[in-house]
Amino acid sequence: MTQQSVDATIPSASGASATFTSVVIYGIAFVIGAIVMSFEMLGSRYLNPYFGSGIYTWASLISTVLTALTAGYFLGGWLADRTASLSVLAITVLVASTYMLALPSFAAPLLEFLLADIEDVRTGSLIASLAILLFPVTFFGMYSPFAIRLMLRSARSSGMTSGTVYGVSTFGSIVGTLGTTFYLIPTIGTRAITLWLGAAGIVCGLILLALGRAERKTAIGVAVLLIALCALPLPARADDTLIDPAVRAEILKRKDGRLAHVESEYNDIYITKRRNQLIMTFQLKGWDYTESVANLEDPDDLPLHYSQVMTAASLLYPAEIKRILMIGLGGGSISTYYGRAMPDVHIDTVELDQRVIDVAKQFFALRETPRVRYIASDGRVFLNRSKDRYDLILLDAYRGGYVPFHLLTREFYNLVKSRLTPGGAVAFNVHDGTKLYHSTVKTLGEAFPTLDLYPSGMGEVIAVMTADPKFDRSVLASRATALQQRYNFRYPLPDVLKRRVANPQQEARGGVTITDDFAPVNLYDTIDAPKPNRKK
Repeated sequence: MTQQSVDATIPSASGASATFTSVVIYGIAFVIGAIVMSFEMLGSRYLNPYFGSGIYTWASLISTVLTALTAGYFLGGWLADRTASLSVLAITVLVASTYMLALPSFAAPLLEFLLADIEDVRTGSLIASLAILLFPVTFFGMYSPFAIRLMLRSARSSGMTSGTVYGVSTFGSIVGTLGTTFYLIPTIGTRAITLWLGAAGIVCGLILLALGRAERKTAIGVAVLLIALCALPLPARADDTLIDPAVRAEILKRKDGRLAHVESEYNDIYITKRRNQLIMTFQLKGWDYTESVANLEDPDDLPLHYSQVMTAASLLYPAEIKRILMIGLGGGSISTYYGRAMPDVHIDTVELDQRVIDVAKQFFALRETPRVRYIASDGRVFLNRSKDRYDLILLDAYRGGYVPFHLLTREFYNLVKSRLTPGGAVAFNVHDGTKLYHSTVKTLGEAFPTLDLYPSGMGEVIAVMTADPKFDRSVLASRATALQQRYNFRYPLPDVLKRRVANPQQEARGGVTITDDFAPVNLYDTIDAPKPNRKK
């Protein structure tokens, strides 16, 4: 290598220009490192719904990234020795970034194709990982050896130059790993992260291209402009909806019958299609329990009667609803119904079973957005850890035919109350007809000074509460009319209001207060209790 050949790779001979170029190359090394590891973490979100989240999936992801980096290091070093040019380096970054921008459009069909043809989860997860990650990570992997070749001026500085490039890139990888898993995935979702990573790579590639082709002043101006453009939010996608219509259309074309059986740590999950309806059931002790039903042709339809009544909680909140917490996901019908009717509301949905979230995204076509997110956690654990407050909290956390006991106690209800904004409201789905139902109503009445009950007519009762002891029920009718005019709910709130039980206290007769210390939930759920005469 001659000094002349090295100088040819630097845009300008001046020391200031070389320093500026070096800083930019180091900075982009940091970004590329962050993109690679962020994409590896993101790969699990692409593969989990199809091949699970076990050790085979993670082994496939890690092996694929290492393989791609290995290939990238060799190819980058080989190409740099033959054509050391900022423009060529820019093209490798742009190619990888363009792939990432396109990935969300073809990832689902590709993974469904592999899932259909490969039954072995080990083989399937490895091939899927290679199909998703190998190409872009290989091109990103070419960056470090190429960057070292461009900046290397003498053998004496080779150790420092290569060490700095790989050190900065590795630090970027750490930031990408933690930032993606701790913040980005829970906040904005898989699709948006992929697009942002691709956009960041495009900006880096254009900066390199500008440095390779322009004078120093022009390059600086272009770099500043591109960085400023990168800071601007991406325009909202025209199809940025809570449900992917293309996925539902594909499911609708399938034959009726069972589409999937997914075993998880907590559930046996079955997905069945009946004409235009998609049904999620859990099998427990030989019994099938319907958890969710969706109309594939109409995302606003709520085939299960109780879900139509859950909107009654909004009648008790006097201000504008901004944040909703949903505990229990199923197929996501209720949270999606709220999210579509109220486009400015932020919704957190907490679901114990990660596989339920995965299945809901795969078959029910749920899509995370910046304002709607799905969190894998126990509902009570989430409330204990989170200090966020919500205007509405909705509970529909059934496992089979019952609610876990720790979500039925007075202590839990007090915890829920503490996470409400002033005047906030709560809606719980409870099953009618047993001593557990009367005990639940009694316990809710002790925790919340205002309690209303709305029977669905199909064995469930929606209990609606607020911590406001002076709530005036005379405003319910006018509020139902006003909210209906504003949000145009498919199931009108004035009709929902007609279901309200006039004297909810009578439903607590024969019940026993349920506490963390005393919660014979399974026993009470088997003891029938006489139903009082209800006046609406």
